Amino acid sequence: MHKNVLAKSVRLALISGAAAAAFASPAVFAADEDGAKVERIEVTGSRIKRSDLEGASPITTITTEDMKMEGNFTVADALRNSNLNSFGSFSERSGSSAQSQATINLRGAGSSRTLVLIDGKRFPGSPTLGGASANLNAIPMAAVERIEILTDGASSTYGSDAIAGVVNIIMKKNYQGIEFNVGGGSRDRDGGLTSKEFSVVAGYQMDKGNITFAFDHQDRKGISDADRDFTAPWMEDLNGDGVIQAYSETDGWSYYGASVKGPDGIYQPSPLCGDLAAEYGDNVFKQVRGDDQFGAGSDLCMYAYGNVSYNKASTDRNTVYVDANYEIAEDLEWFGRVMVTQSNSFGRYAPPAANWNNMAADNPHNPFDVEAKGYFRWVGIGTRDGNVDDYNQDYLTGLRGTISALNDAEWEVYYHHNIADNKSIGEYYLSYSGLAYNEANGIDLGSEAGINNMKATTLTQGSAIFDQYNAGIGFDAFELPGGSVAHYVGLEYFDQQYSEVYDAQSEAGLIGGSAGNSAAGDRQVWAMFYEAVLPITDDIELNLAARYDDYSDFGDNIAPKAAIRWQALENVVVRASYSEAFRAPALDQLFAATTFSAEDGIDKPYCEATGTPCSERQFDTYISANKELGPETSQYVNFGVAWDIVDDIGLKVDYFNLNIDDVIAQRSITSVMTGIYEGTLAPSNTFYVKRDPASAGQAIGAASEVGTGYSNANTLEISGIDVALNAKFETNIGDIGFNWTNSFVLDYTEEVDGGAESRDTSGWNGQPDYKSVFTTNYRMGDHSLSWNMNYTSSTFYFEDDASKGELDSWLIHNISYVYDAGNYGSILLGINNLTDEDPVLSPDGKFENADLYNNYGREYRASYTLKF
Repeated sequence: MHKNVLAKSVRLALISGAAAAAFASPAVFAADEDGAKVERIEVTGSRIKRSDLEGASPITTITTEDMKMEGNFTVADALRNSNLNSFGSFSERSGSSAQSQATINLRGAGSSRTLVLIDGKRFPGSPTLGGASANLNAIPMAAVERIEILTDGASSTYGSDAIAGVVNIIMKKNYQGIEFNVGGGSRDRDGGLTSKEFSVVAGYQMDKGNITFAFDHQDRKGISDADRDFTAPWMEDLNGDGVIQAYSETDGWSYYGASVKGPDGIYQPSPLCGDLAAEYGDNVFKQVRGDDQFGAGSDLCMYAYGNVSYNKASTDRNTVYVDANYEIAEDLEWFGRVMVTQSNSFGRYAPPAANWNNMAADNPHNPFDVEAKGYFRWVGIGTRDGNVDDYNQDYLTGLRGTISALNDAEWEVYYHHNIADNKSIGEYYLSYSGLAYNEANGIDLGSEAGINNMKATTLTQGSAIFDQYNAGIGFDAFELPGGSVAHYVGLEYFDQQYSEVYDAQSEAGLIGGSAGNSAAGDRQVWAMFYEAVLPITDDIELNLAARYDDYSDFGDNIAPKAAIRWQALENVVVRASYSEAFRAPALDQLFAATTFSAEDGIDKPYCEATGTPCSERQFDTYISANKELGPETSQYVNFGVAWDIVDDIGLKVDYFNLNIDDVIAQRSITSVMTGIYEGTLAPSNTFYVKRDPASAGQAIGAASEVGTGYSNANTLEISGIDVALNAKFETNIGDIGFNWTNSFVLDYTEEVDGGAESRDTSGWNGQPDYKSVFTTNYRMGDHSLSWNMNYTSSTFYFEDDASKGELDSWLIHNISYVYDAGNYGSILLGINNLTDEDPVLSPDGKFENADLYNNYGREYRASYTLKF
């Protein structure tokens, strides 16, 4: 809900008054006890430069060297493998419209609640992701210097989306020399060269500036479902009753094969199912019972899509990055950045799965004597191939300098322009127009002419344009017992435009196996922000910040933050912070047209009414946007201690609590079906369930179509503890170092079913309550050996209302060896997933959590780096 207007006005007046008072106060230099200037740097979460590396808010740093030691191939890999990526995050996945994308999901709060920055400046969201989340695959690995992760709310500094934290990717700047890198990897289970990389980084230093250039190429092959035992299609009589039931005892098989639904809602196989099995094999088409999911007496002709579909999409990416700065005058510097990324991704789906509506009574596939509806796999058309091209252009130019008349106050202005053009081409889909033409003209559907008539190509074009203007000034003004008070005041304006355009045939619903509707929207945002660092005493520092945002499409918001840092002992820092943050609704959640999707869900009312096992399957789903959505708001509390136990041994412990109100969420189709049946959700144009006629003796029929959408209905509370221990030991036989980071989720309470129920789901399947990353390195002379362990705790699932089952923990070992040959370069040899661990499967043996566990298996990698 929007805050009271009077309260907002008072708070804005306080911010403006503090800024005005700061400008009116005398400015002083930041100096040490000897009067010399102290070097200060900008840290993530604040625009004020400071000398203390351990600040009032917790920050985790991942260096380029860390990424290599841990066996990471991309920026997305490095962040996915972080202990702070609690419940996993989206990676390149075939079968998804976002197959080329990768995101980061801090605290399990969702990728749209994690803000991504490049050099402290907002990196816009991808149009494929509705403008809500940044695509990490647009960022070149070779040009990254380090990654800083702020696990604290930061809307007071950066605006929307920084609810769960901030990922700030620091790029290489002021580089000197030239560096070449070439490498490759081979997955044990796939063979051959499955990943390749090549990069050049060069820098030239001038008297008054520097230019840094990087070219980065990376490509990684996809993985087919059939190439992994846990994703290859299977059927098994799990309960030993002699009958295999669809979905509850199968995986990788779909009832979209040659199944026909009669007027009474009962499914029967096409009379030609046996012919299809004879032609393609009974491991492709097979008659299977469907009583559990489709009603007593149902039989299906299923198709094994897992034989041909891909699970992991391939990626092929090229990036050019240029950073430059030039001293125009003594107190005036120009800076600029250009980053252009071109990426191609390939995914393969099974042949189009599409309804055959109004199947004639005399059709040889129709087992009924009346018109019926078929659920068919149009194998003659061929596999659906998805080719996605992403083109991201990022330009930034600005000026910065100092004002000597204001005691060297530092100012900066910049303009940031980003264009993302994503194009997805889908080949070999079903044209309903072509099908109707064949039927009207008596053309054999299996003939060459008939198949050509039914082939269709789809096109989706996503575009996002981001224009940002930012100006700010930092200065010291008036004294406190601990020293000068540092201030920063800034203004910002940005314009965001988003569109996703589908081809006309898809929009009209004339394409089988694909669907979608075009959407477009835009917003403009004005913002003012202020920060102050108040040294109350020599040992106590108070940080205050606030930001006011005015959105063109949903209103305004004020996000305050207060943090305190206490140097309790020379080697102990105690810190605490409170912040409020917000997240604006994504543009596609506000403006997208109603879209078709085949969502996974469980029809609990039908299962309970008929006494059949509940298994997840796909349902025809229509998803609607909501123009009335408001922003999410949150409160973040952090309390921590940083202790330098002795030289080169440090321990950090932080407790956090994140509360999110008015959560924007798409209601799951499972909860829609349950809520409408139980009367806790009123049916509407957005939320509805269509069911088949009930069979004899049954109270209800199986759901056939579900409508869902977005709302500000729920709350989410996450609390936990982060523990980090690092050490370095220098010995006569080499240097030994280790870094151990841990995240414990103590509570993950979310409201479900539109707020009808609250539950703590930490430790549930897919939501581990503990993640740990341990990396140790041994270096002696020119040799370096690293061992990385990535641990995800076991989780549990409910076998029934009274008992739980446990799923295994997941421990991955990555090792690497580096030999530094001096002028001849360095060689890296490594093995990822040394013990070739499978991902953790669901209770019924299915690979359902690709966000949390990967399916790469053991991978050998090697790279050669040469520097001049």
